[in-house]
Amino acid sequence: MHKTVEEKEQSVIRSQRMSAISTIILILLMLFYLIMTVNTSASLAAQTEIISDHPFEVVIAAGDVKLYVSEMSLRTGRLERYFSLDDVEYARVNLDELDRLLEAPVARIGELYLGNAEDVQALRETLAHLQTEREAYLEYCARLDTTGEEIEAYGQAHLQPLYDEALRQTEGIINVAQAKKVGYGETANALRQSNLTASIVLMALMVAVLLASQYVLHRQRKELVYRSKLFDSLSLSIDDAFIIRDADTGTIRYRGLNLERILGGQMEDLESLYQGLHEEDAQALREQVGDPGFASPFEKLVEYTKPNKEKCWMLIRVYRVEDTKTPQFITVFSDRTEEVRARQVLQDAMLTAERANTAKSDFLSRMSHEIRTPLNAIIGMTTIAAASVKDPARVEDCLAKITFSSKHLLMLINDVLDMSKIESSKMMLQNEPFDIFELVNGYVSTVYAQAKGKGIEFAEAMEGFGEDTVFIGDSLRLNQILLNLSSNAVKFTAPGGSIRLDVSRHKSGNTTDVLRFILSDTGIGMTKEAVERIFQPFEQADASISKRFGGTGLGMSITKNLVALMGGQIQIESEPGVGTTCIVDLPFEKGGESRLPEPDFAQQGLRALIVDDEQQVCEQTAVLLEKIKIGAEWRLSGAEGVARVKEMHREGRDIDLCLIDWKMPDMDGVEVTRRIRREVGNDVPIVMISAYDISEVEEEARAAGVNGFLPKPLYRSSVYATIKAALEHKGQPAGAGEEKPAGKPLEGFHLLMAEDNALNQEIAATLLRMSGADVDCVEDGQQALDAFLASKPGGYDAILMDVQMPVMDGHEATRRIRASNHPLAHAIPIIATTANAFSDDISSALASGMDAHVSKPLDVAQLCKTLADCIHRGGHG
Repeated sequence: MHKTVEEKEQSVIRSQRMSAISTIILILLMLFYLIMTVNTSASLAAQTEIISDHPFEVVIAAGDVKLYVSEMSLRTGRLERYFSLDDVEYARVNLDELDRLLEAPVARIGELYLGNAEDVQALRETLAHLQTEREAYLEYCARLDTTGEEIEAYGQAHLQPLYDEALRQTEGIINVAQAKKVGYGETANALRQSNLTASIVLMALMVAVLLASQYVLHRQRKELVYRSKLFDSLSLSIDDAFIIRDADTGTIRYRGLNLERILGGQMEDLESLYQGLHEEDAQALREQVGDPGFASPFEKLVEYTKPNKEKCWMLIRVYRVEDTKTPQFITVFSDRTEEVRARQVLQDAMLTAERANTAKSDFLSRMSHEIRTPLNAIIGMTTIAAASVKDPARVEDCLAKITFSSKHLLMLINDVLDMSKIESSKMMLQNEPFDIFELVNGYVSTVYAQAKGKGIEFAEAMEGFGEDTVFIGDSLRLNQILLNLSSNAVKFTAPGGSIRLDVSRHKSGNTTDVLRFILSDTGIGMTKEAVERIFQPFEQADASISKRFGGTGLGMSITKNLVALMGGQIQIESEPGVGTTCIVDLPFEKGGESRLPEPDFAQQGLRALIVDDEQQVCEQTAVLLEKIKIGAEWRLSGAEGVARVKEMHREGRDIDLCLIDWKMPDMDGVEVTRRIRREVGNDVPIVMISAYDISEVEEEARAAGVNGFLPKPLYRSSVYATIKAALEHKGQPAGAGEEKPAGKPLEGFHLLMAEDNALNQEIAATLLRMSGADVDCVEDGQQALDAFLASKPGGYDAILMDVQMPVMDGHEATRRIRASNHPLAHAIPIIATTANAFSDDISSALASGMDAHVSKPLDVAQLCKTLADCIHRGGHG
């Protein structure tokens, strides 16, 4: 055994000597090779400098010139097909940029070209001439009377020869430069050949020496390499990386080859390992391995941050090995990121499912509330109307409110159905001609009434249309988009605020225009987070929106999907407390001339008188009347209008029709109407036009003799329809009376009712009063709490409490009443009257301290019975 060791030592010494000699010889050969390479490189550098600084650079610059000239040709050739003023201006900008780009390569050619200088001068003159001719060509294209064929002929005659000449001259320069480059290249090639031969010889010698030295070491390294390969293959094939370090000093003895793949970098020392861990995990690892009584193995799953900031999950295991000269720690890193992520995905999926289930429950609850609210109005108003059959005015009022509630209910159902159609891809768009002015006019009429009813100022403006007002598309869905947006604007804008609609032709194409609709309001606004989720189904700006303002949360989602279906875009800009601006861009095919039927009164030969203090309005109205074949003249004051009617009447040729503005400085439209009627009687139809809500003066105007009304701005269809009706019919006044209903089921009871919805409050209070009760109404839970605390014991027999109310909801108000110091805090019956009718809602009401639950729409018999039972049970009857 000892002899074998000595032989191995002698072999190592011999190998070391031979390795030293081989190294010296190799160094000498390398020095010689270095000297030869330096000399040859100097010679090659001189030749290369000539080639690179002159012919090569000239060829590159000339190539750039050809490229820019060719691009110029393409730019000017494109104008043969697209030669609108915008296209010409666009081409001019691009061609000027190409002129600027040409300056550098032409200057470079002039600086480095080794051929005849006249070649470069000729090229400059051709380019200058081309620039002059091209400018004339652009002016020719911009003329309105040119055609594509004329432009093409002009370009072929004036520009193309110059393009060809410039390219020919550039090609000549390239040929000369290439010839120069070839000559210098041959000299450089000879140097390269000699250098290559010498390099091959020296390289062969160096390789021979290197092979000899490597052969000597090969035998000794063979087994070591074999074992190392086995170990490295093992470390590369597994997904666990490990390091081996001295247990006493912490010096790292070995790093696994896959350490960089697993940890994202090589661990230079122990602290670099700890840097990727959270401080508490690193401290736990330090304490464990530093403990003399360390129990192997230590194992911990930690979050690890790689040097590239990528986060992963790592299982760290530490083993202590004692069977070596010095104790060693083997630390194994197992990447468990996919496992943790898979577990996280499962958890997220479960949370998503739970959120979806919660969202569905919330949606069903909200839909129950939203649907039952109009149902309550319909049923309640029907009951009131049935009890008031002898009072036509009361019945008419009930029917009007029933109609309103029915439309609201229909809107809710339509929203749900629309959303269902969109999600199932069954929503189909119609492509029919429509007049944008007519559509906006109908929309404005609807929104103006809503805004005025809430005390909100509404304005609209349309720009950039001229006579081209007919487009092809789905006008019904466009109207739905605008109504959805304006519904929110009216809903979330307080009285005294303002709403504005701006409609414009945003982009104009050959066959399609993009129309822009901007609806802005001064409402409550939204945060950026709310804007991001406003388009999600069943979502609103915040959870209190549905309680304060109602709605399903589907309107904006439907709007976004409709805009997408129509190929448009919608953008929301909002700021809390400032307001919201909705920008909708929609493409519509041009309709050309109006494809709508052209109404006219040509056969009747009518002549109209327009009376308005604004001349522009008079002129526009006269143009509209002429389009439906009614002759027109105008006067700019009420007095002038009356004088003209008198004059025509004395001449025996009365005016056939009068269109009179309501508000004029000298005499308003109503007074003008009275005076005309005194002069010519009721034979002349009179139509009143106004930019204001005509309902303010409608009764007075009809009494004065007005036959019809037209809102500003005027549109052809509305003008035609109103004039036709005025010529055929007369207005009829109306009157109304009112009686009080009666009933005694709740005679003697004094009730406090909390209801934030004005219509529901009216219905419930009326039904209760018809049943004999005395009812005090408040609008939210806070007011109900204050009214109860301010009442004397016995002042109220029961409280009817809605659940969803602003300021304070019914549940919180009930809890505070029960917790108050009022003598009847625990005895007063509190009945929930709410559209939330699910079992969870009933449980929540009872849990908050309420005595009973009556769902909307209210059944008056059930409500009376519940009230009576609760009051008697509490000893208040």
